[in-house]
Amino acid sequence: MTRNLHTFFKPGSAFKRTVSGSRIPLANGGSEADAWLEPMLADFISLACNLCDAPFGMMTQLHADIGMQEPFVSVANGRADIRNQWWRFPGQTGVSRTAVDFSVCEAAARRPRELTEIADLHADSRFGESALANNPPQVRFYAAVPLVAANGDVLGTLCVMDSQARTLSATQRDAILKLGRQLESQLDSRRTMQKLEQQTLTDALTGIGNRRSFDLRLREEWTRHLRNARPLSMLMVDVDYFKQYNDTYGHPAGDALLAQLARVLRSPLRASDFLSRYGGDEFALILPDTEEIGAHQVGERIKHAVAMVKWPHTEIEISLGTATVTPSEMCDFHALLQAADKAMYLRKHGRNPGNA
Repeated sequence: MTRNLHTFFKPGSAFKRTVSGSRIPLANGGSEADAWLEPMLADFISLACNLCDAPFGMMTQLHADIGMQEPFVSVANGRADIRNQWWRFPGQTGVSRTAVDFSVCEAAARRPRELTEIADLHADSRFGESALANNPPQVRFYAAVPLVAANGDVLGTLCVMDSQARTLSATQRDAILKLGRQLESQLDSRRTMQKLEQQTLTDALTGIGNRRSFDLRLREEWTRHLRNARPLSMLMVDVDYFKQYNDTYGHPAGDALLAQLARVLRSPLRASDFLSRYGGDEFALILPDTEEIGAHQVGERIKHAVAMVKWPHTEIEISLGTATVTPSEMCDFHALLQAADKAMYLRKHGRNPGNA
């Protein structure tokens, strides 16, 4: 859960403060898909604090993706930015995520493989006026290890801090550097795994979801439909006479057509809608929280968008079928899929002129 910082942390209370400067609170929270991150960071920050005898610590994400399926996004001066911070204080069992003051961590991150140690931020000419030093928790001692991916991306910093001026021992410096390398490895492995997972869920030709990702997303949306008692709709789309198109203009032209069609199909959709290539020239769209009339409206927008495109070689037509399930209906997601596919088939063969 995201917390803003207002007052100094006390066990059992939230650590909050008003963010100064151009930073504003984060725009969105986490998701179940990213639940791996915070427990791991809580462990690493806790261990760093124990090794360095520091009362609180932080992991800062600086610009680079750290393998989250839904990266947290904040806005500074109208520009999207993925900088984030996860804090851990005495008495916490987890971490608190905020956007506070990144200036010190930005400087530390510019020294790969080196420990940045500042005995007293208040006496430092660079950071004495920083929000980190002058707002709760009023940091004085600061030490940070840069976290750098194998490809050179700066992931962020692992930091330990104290409200009293002090220094680390040689043993503590060595320990936090080694711990930082372990956290680098964990984050880098997660980034690599996520990229591989994404490749297995993406259609290489069109760049949208493939059949596997469609199946996973449909199960997720079906569960949400049952839990929240909200309608769920689906659209199935395919290209009329696509085989003849391939035979006439060649398979590369057919591939280009499908890639362009995927872009057109995506244009009228909401962020919560899901588009995938179901197979061949067939596309499937999942429309959460959408009633029957809304699904038909989406279908009309799609047909209009297709008609407005200047297609290479010849104009194309699509067949489109819709199906909607409401909370009062007793069926499963397989029935929803079959209903949409049947509606498209009937439309394609001209036996259901009333369908979208």
